[in-house]
Amino acid sequence: MSGTPAYVRIADDLRAKIRSGELADGAQLPSMSQLRDAYGVSSTVIRSVLAELRNEGLVVGQQGKGVFVRAGAAGRVAAPPDAGALLRRLDELTETVRAMDSRLRVLEQTGVKGSGAS
Repeated sequence: MSGTPAYVRIADDLRAKIRSGELADGAQLPSMSQLRDAYGVSSTVIRSVLAELRNEGLVVGQQGKGVFVRAGAAGRVAAPPDAGALLRRLDELTETVRAMDSRLRVLEQTGVKGSGAS
């Protein structure tokens, strides 16, 4: 079982279909119940997937009609991130947090308090 949440995996799959043109501009996505059945997840998960894709500007919902691929969406789909670059960035962020934690401990030990007007 993957440690990646279901909504992330499903959103990634739909993004790939948009990028490849399998879901072209203006194409209607399967209904919520079709997506739920196809991926074996709850409606809540599918709502999260659709919300994420809407927030990214890839799809648009039309009341009573369905959810459609937004024009030009294929160009908005970012290429999959380079895992090596992500790991390097994560290492940088981890080191930054460690340094900040160390500086905070020094400040706490010296009793430095925020200056405030009396």
